[in-house]
Amino acid sequence: MTSSDREAPTVRIAEVFPRDGLQTLLYEPGLRQPSTDEKVAFIEAVAATGVPEIEITGFVHPRVIPQLADAEAIAERLVGRDLGGVKLRALVPNLRGAQRAIAAGVAKISCLVAASPTYQRLNSNMSIDENLEDIERSVELASRSGTEVALGMAISFVCPYDGLVPMESVLHIAERGYQLGIRDIHLSDSIGLAWPALVRERVSAVLDRWPEFQLGLHLHTLAGTALGNAFAGYEAGARGFDGSAGGIGGGIAMPIHTTEMGNVATEDLVYLFESSGVTTGIDLTTCAANGRRAMELVGTGGGHVTGFGTMERFLEINREHLAEIASAPPGQSGRASG
Repeated sequence: MTSSDREAPTVRIAEVFPRDGLQTLLYEPGLRQPSTDEKVAFIEAVAATGVPEIEITGFVHPRVIPQLADAEAIAERLVGRDLGGVKLRALVPNLRGAQRAIAAGVAKISCLVAASPTYQRLNSNMSIDENLEDIERSVELASRSGTEVALGMAISFVCPYDGLVPMESVLHIAERGYQLGIRDIHLSDSIGLAWPALVRERVSAVLDRWPEFQLGLHLHTLAGTALGNAFAGYEAGARGFDGSAGGIGGGIAMPIHTTEMGNVATEDLVYLFESSGVTTGIDLTTCAANGRRAMELVGTGGGHVTGFGTMERFLEINREHLAEIASAPPGQSGRASG
């Protein structure tokens, strides 16, 4: 069999701007809050790019994150519609959130627990084991309604308060998730201070023990290592990746501005994998346009590919500029000499 006969390797990229990107506004009062109509229109635009999964909102208490207070309204507008086969998921921090999401008809819920005891307490006012017991009840509820369940493990690498998170904590949570029948799990670098060797080590450790997991990564950008971490995770076996249009997003239990630790941009992930021969099924040009759209919606962003879209478009822009310089009269090219 020749290389052309083999199927290209693939990854699944999920768009999380409608939840993780918008919760950033909690601690950034200068940013703009999109309306429900704008959120729905954005989700529709993302669905048209070929993204297989979108986290459309989070079912959290509106006093905690008022930017997501319209969760039911978002679900009512989108659930049951033909969006090209896109799976709609929602973040649920606790049983009450799961009850709301399931009642709203969301196809998939993402339960959340942190691997750091300090961050876990700050984020949910529960211990890790209390949170896992709550997730067990959410799983039982979801099984009765046929709702898919994923497990998001926040602070899987470095905690802003405790430092390096022990591997034992990550494996403890993964084992409990496995016992509950969850097979879709994401390790999260929630602040963006992980590095490729650490990501590779932890992805390998989880998959060595539980190869049945559909293991993914949720990455942030504080140290600028997110794309390196993504590829290191891919090489170790991770096949699911969360991205936020325009690189917008951040945790809420942090003492510093969340825009400094934005999510890895969806368009940057698509560029990374597609240029490396790994199929995402996402159109990069329209994905980058959605990155610009997200930045305009809220007034911030940090996606690298957002500005030009594809390598071909970047070269096209520069060649157009070169042609302008070449056709300009001597001394009027706009370029300084020397």
